[in-house]
Amino acid sequence: MRVEILKQYINLVEFLGLVLGPSYEIALYDLNRGDDTIVAIANGQVTGRSIGSPLTSPILGFLSNERYKTLNHEVNYTVFNMNQKKLRSSTLYIKDNGELAGLLCITFDDQRYKDISKLIMGLCHPDELLQENNFEKIEDLKTDNDTSIYGRDIQEVFNNSLQSILKVSNVPIDRLKKEEKLKIVASLKDKGIFLLKGAVTEVAKLLDSSEATIYRYINEVEQMETKE
Repeated sequence: MRVEILKQYINLVEFLGLVLGPSYEIALYDLNRGDDTIVAIANGQVTGRSIGSPLTSPILGFLSNERYKTLNHEVNYTVFNMNQKKLRSSTLYIKDNGELAGLLCITFDDQRYKDISKLIMGLCHPDELLQENNFEKIEDLKTDNDTSIYGRDIQEVFNNSLQSILKVSNVPIDRLKKEEKLKIVASLKDKGIFLLKGAVTEVAKLLDSSEATIYRYINEVEQMETKE
């Protein structure tokens, strides 16, 4: 049944890609195959992804927190493509009798519309007013923790997630103490990274630790979560 449901969405991916145009990427994830990767995509140039690309860190976080059990979709969360360009993304949870079967994601690059908006405002107002106006500075606003740089493969997802966490700690990997590594593992778990196949192996390499150590850290984090 789930396979038949997703087949219908494959046709929808192509249709939406043509109707919405090149500023919209449409991606379909199959969550029944074990690798949880993209099985159909239109306008992949928006993020640089293609068939076989893995889940993004925001989606992994949604799945880790089981938001799909109470929600049908996630709308307008911020992400970044490979070139650090800000994009807007929305995700539909595809369910079969309440069980998650797949994800339909639409990512929008609205830069052209922002450029048009600035051009129109430039025709109406003097340069001095444009420089002082808040809408000109909106790109400088900081985004929240639900942002992500898209990864073309699982390795990039690991690296991007880990680097975003290490920026906060501002400590080189070879100087991290156990408590700091434990916090990193907790953050990665919260982001859903360990839902990916081979995650423990990759995180162990990146943190210069053994797989057994990472499993132990995960167990400690889960015990702390249980106590809370």
